[in-house]
Amino acid sequence: MTILPFEHIRVFRRKGVIKPIFLREPLGILETLIEVFRDHKNKKRADLNEAISDCEHLGYNYKMVRGVASVLESRSFFQSRCSIPPLKARREVFTEAAKLVIASNEERLQVLTNIATRNGITVEELEDSLYADLEDEQYLVDFLAPSKEELMRYYNYAHMISLLAYSLSIEIIYRGTDEHLENIVRRIKGSRISGKNRIKVIIDLKPTSRLNYRSSKLDEILRIVTSKSEWAIKANIKYPQRYKTYCIFEISNRDDGKFIEVDSSELETIIRISTPKKKDTTYDEIIVLDEIARRQGVTTKQILNEIKKDGKKYIDLGDVLVSPLMHEEISSNLKKLNTVGEAQEYLKGLGVRDFLAVIESYGYYVEWSRPRKNSPIYHL
Repeated sequence: MTILPFEHIRVFRRKGVIKPIFLREPLGILETLIEVFRDHKNKKRADLNEAISDCEHLGYNYKMVRGVASVLESRSFFQSRCSIPPLKARREVFTEAAKLVIASNEERLQVLTNIATRNGITVEELEDSLYADLEDEQYLVDFLAPSKEELMRYYNYAHMISLLAYSLSIEIIYRGTDEHLENIVRRIKGSRISGKNRIKVIIDLKPTSRLNYRSSKLDEILRIVTSKSEWAIKANIKYPQRYKTYCIFEISNRDDGKFIEVDSSELETIIRISTPKKKDTTYDEIIVLDEIARRQGVTTKQILNEIKKDGKKYIDLGDVLVSPLMHEEISSNLKKLNTVGEAQEYLKGLGVRDFLAVIESYGYYVEWSRPRKNSPIYHL
C-alpha cells in the first residue's frame, strides 16, 4: 500500500472545506524523479536519497517532491548485498585493525584484503557486507517505472488516503452491490450499510495515533470503491489533530476523481475473501514479513500475531513464511531456474512482489551481472 508520509500532506482549506492539493497535470518534476530512480538501479539507497534531496532545489514544493518519491519507492525493490553476515564482517575487520596502527589507505586496504582472502570473497564484496544491515546500504535492484501521467494519479490517490486517515466520519456512496466490499466494511466497528442498488456506507471513526494502520484499512476499501463506474466520498476531517474543528472533504468520479488512480502493481499481495462465513486467512500463501509490515505500518510481531489468530499453518523460512503445499512447489521449481529474470517471472506469477527475499530464504545466491535479469542464481 502506498500512502504519503503524513508530514508531506499538503492541503487547501477554506470556509470549512479541506482538500488535498492534487497534481492536475504531469509536471516536469515527475519525469525527473522517474529518471532519478532509473539512473540509480544497482546503486545504494543513500545515493538515491541524495539525488532526491537535490531535486528539492528545482523550484517545486519539497513536500510534493518527497511525496512523489515515496510513491516511486513503493515501486522499487531494494536488497542488501552481503557475502558474509555484516556482524561477522565488522568483527573480523575491527579485530584485525586493532592489531595494527592504520595510518594510510594502503594499510586499510591490506586489512580488508586479509579478511576478504580468509573468507574467500573480494575486497569489494567485503566492503558491501560490512554495513549491509543498514537501510542506506541497500541496493536498488529493480524499479517498475510508471509513466508521468500514471505517477500523477498514483500520487493523488496516496495523498487522498493519507488525509482521510484523519477522518472522524466517512460517507461512501456507489452503484451496484459488492459482497466483498460490504464484508470488509462490516468488520469495522461503527460502520453502517444501507441501500440496494445505490449503496451508502457510513463509517464513524475516532482520532488515532495509528494512522498507518487506519490508512491501510481505508485503502483496502477505497481501492475497490474508486474502481466503480459511479462513486462519491464525503468525510469530516480533523487535520491536523490539534485543530478543534473539522472540515469537509468531498470527491467523486464526476470531479477530482478523474485525477486519482490505484497503483495496480500493489494488487499482487491482496487476497479477496468473498464471504465471512468460513474463517480464512487474510494473508497470501507466501508472506514476506518486512514488506507486509512496512505496507501496513505495523511491526512484524503484530503480523505474526494476526497469522496465529487466523490459524493457517506456514513454514517459517526466517523473514518469509510459506504454506506447506506452496513450499514443496517452490522448492521443486527453483531448482529448474537459472537466472534472476526466470525467478522473478515465476515468483511474481505466484503473487510475490519481493521475489529476491524469497529466493534468498530458500538459500539461493545471486551473482550479479549485466543485464540484471540474466544474473545467475546458485544454491548455497
